[in-house]
Amino acid sequence: EISVVLVKVIFDCLIQTTLVTLPVAYLTKALIYRYSVEEAFRRYMSDIQEHGLLIKYYSLWFPVNCLTFSVVPEHYRVTWIAFVSFFWLMILSSISSKQDLIGDENECSLIDGQTCNIDG
Repeated sequence: EISVVLVKVIFDCLIQTTLVTLPVAYLTKALIYRYSVEEAFRRYMSDIQEHGLLIKYYSLWFPVNCLTFSVVPEHYRVTWIAFVSFFWLMILSSISSKQDLIGDENECSLIDGQTCNIDG
């Protein structure tokens, strides 16, 4: 039924992803790269406002989830979501790494990944 599908998809997009899934992803990245919780949430908000993170998420996952809960047979749903997730993770990685590419002027650039180039 269409109303059940819409409730599931709207819950996933507006509640689950916006308030739980994506913030946890940004917190995990902060733990791995050793920056603060405040910085993680600043980056999350920046990616929403400046890089269209949620617009891109909704543009992909709203129709995908509508198909998942209405057309895709139950025994294929995990495979279908895994397939789409592969591409979503590339998009998310591209968005969330944009701030990592904007370096601080006081930081050195690494020549070979280990050697600091102090001349710029």
